[in-house]
Amino acid sequence: MKKIDFSQLKHNENTIENQKHFDDNQPKFSNQCKIVYEALLRGEKLTTAYALIHYGIGDLRRRVKDLKDNFNVPVESRKLQGNFKEYYLPKNTK
Repeated sequence: MKKIDFSQLKHNENTIENQKHFDDNQPKFSNQCKIVYEALLRGEKLTTAYALIHYGIGDLRRRVKDLKDNFNVPVESRKLQGNFKEYYLPKNTK
């Protein structure tokens, strides 16, 4: 398991409003990234609905992007029937 310091989460959006929102909520977003990362490491396949219901993650797509952009976590996705996406780690990552 790759050890990640989630307090190092950064934001790279380009508007003042977006940056302020991130700065105000950085601890919450860091905790959500940790929750998502640990679930993926356990082999869970996450959809936005599942992440919201089971973990209270309101924007799974953004947390996945944070993991990819900030920590180079190789999260993959595939489309499911009904045009939903499922996020997971490749088998050789764990």
